[in-house]
Amino acid sequence: MVRPRGTDKAEVIQVIKTTSLLGEGTEKDPVRQIYQYWDFKGNLLANHDTLEDAED
Repeated sequence: MVRPRGTDKAEVIQVIKTTSLLGEGTEKDPVRQIYQYWDFKGNLLANHDTLEDAED
């Protein structure tokens, strides 16, 4: 049985953060911002759609 024990390691790293507008402005597809995080080789690491914040 595996029991979570917390974070084993954390470190501060540099990434590129981009901010873009997304959506058509309709009720089904509202305009919102999307944040994307990239490494210096151009690989997408993560993204965050602010529409998810509005749903919470």
